[in-house]
Amino acid sequence: MFEKKAFFQKPSWVTFTLGLGIPLLLTACIQVDEDPYNQCPLPIKAEATGIKEVFFSPYRNKRYANTSDTVSISDFGFNFELEVKKRQNDNTEDTWQNAYPLTCEETFHIGNISNISVVLTGPFAGLPIGTDISYALITPDGKRISDLRNFENISVYFGSKLTLRPAPYSQLKTRIFVFFRNGDQAFMDSTSPYLKID
Repeated sequence: MFEKKAFFQKPSWVTFTLGLGIPLLLTACIQVDEDPYNQCPLPIKAEATGIKEVFFSPYRNKRYANTSDTVSISDFGFNFELEVKKRQNDNTEDTWQNAYPLTCEETFHIGNISNISVVLTGPFAGLPIGTDISYALITPDGKRISDLRNFENISVYFGSKLTLRPAPYSQLKTRIFVFFRNGDQAFMDSTSPYLKID
């Protein structure tokens, strides 16, 4: 005769230990403080030193579009990253070492930029070389690159959509300038993918 065992048995000390240990391990690995107001740390005070990179949307197959690609004008984005140097003895940088909501993005207070412009180095959409097209590059919050003057509480990454309508399979060749308040400037040249008209 087989002994009939109950389907549910009393939990063993191993089960009890795992039941307590797993939640503790999970909370120890993910350090997210409770933040009912979704507050993020203050921006880090920094000085811009130049442009780190110019890159183009769309982002597909784990990379951004390059000069040999052909992309739809509706998917195209002109993006750049600023090169910054954090100020020494800035206590706000230490606050980013703490745990904050996952929605918090590192932001900066950059006080030495006057303005940014994007100038054509090749003809585009009927416009000659040397034309400043920063008025035609619109950020996600609806601002023109040419109108940016306040660089407080910002990310070092800037994205924009192009409002010009070029000829089919044109390439946008530009030089982006960052002008500093002391009169200096930094620039970087770039060439976009071929732009297909929808």
